Amino acid sequence: TVAGMFKKWGARVIDADALGHRVIDLPRIRARLVEDWGREILRGGRVDRAALARKAFRSRASVERLNRRVHPEILRRIRREIARTKGWVVLDAALLYEAGADALCDRGVYVRVPRALRERRLRKTRGWAPGERARRERFQLSVAYKEKKADFVVDNTGSKLRTERQARNIYDEIR
Repeated sequence: TVAGMFKKWGARVIDADALGHRVIDLPRIRARLVEDWGREILRGGRVDRAALARKAFRSRASVERLNRRVHPEILRRIRREIARTKGWVVLDAALLYEAGADALCDRGVYVRVPRALRERRLRKTRGWAPGERARRERFQLSVAYKEKKADFVVDNTGSKLRTERQARNIYDEIR
């Protein structure tokens, strides 16, 4: 939502999650994922993200293996996009710090959303089962850490207008 607001005001948004979706089906990466988690992660010759998540998000070691497989290529693509873009770039990345992508950024914006609201939103937008958010987040850096590292914090618990005002203040300050 906040990245979309920055885009509306003229920023180029790079969606790391969307890049990740494309990267997992690159033949060399798909082959490594199948090698690690088996052919059961494929559906119609493509990586079934839900099946991969069920297998990969079982242990810290497994998540780290997944990240080692996909993050380097995602970072290459982010760097390439940044190099090709004139003007202001926003990197929308939930795993910004885990992937080391914060090194590519001049400023960090953390969007604060309470746990219960994150849970509801992920069920609605991604169809995640109850508990899936918690299962995945336990292998990520804490939200407290991410908020502390950020230069700016947007509280996204209120109305969209309230969130937009906060984002606009940040946009104006950075510009």
